Amino acid sequence: MKIAIPLTDTDEFSPHYGGSSKFAVVEVDPRHRAVRRRMIVVPPESEPCSWPPLLRAAGVDLILAGGMGRGAQVRMAEHGIKVLAGVPPAAPDELIAAWLDERLVVGENACEGNHHHHGEDDHHHADDCNCSH
Repeated sequence: MKIAIPLTDTDEFSPHYGGSSKFAVVEVDPRHRAVRRRMIVVPPESEPCSWPPLLRAAGVDLILAGGMGRGAQVRMAEHGIKVLAGVPPAAPDELIAAWLDERLVVGENACEGNHHHHGEDDHHHADDCNCSH
């Protein structure tokens, strides 16, 4: 199983999926609670709407996100990727360890509700994906 964690430019957990610049992709063995392999995936485009097929091609099964809009979650689901939103900020290795140990506690998805992020009130993409990443 492969888990993706959105990262900032400085390799820290990015609490907002759409604001991330790359992903830590960690291959895990849940049965043995072990990490098998780690890699960094850097999207060729900074457009979050293009990321689901890229992450699926990398074999990602699950994304641990602090916040992800409903449209982005739907696009992930369309590519067979599950999303666990509401993940608290922590080092990627800590998040993976907590998930493997079944002690990862999630809160509210930072991208749901009646608010917008970073002035994205009129957020549109060329392909009208309406992802609200």
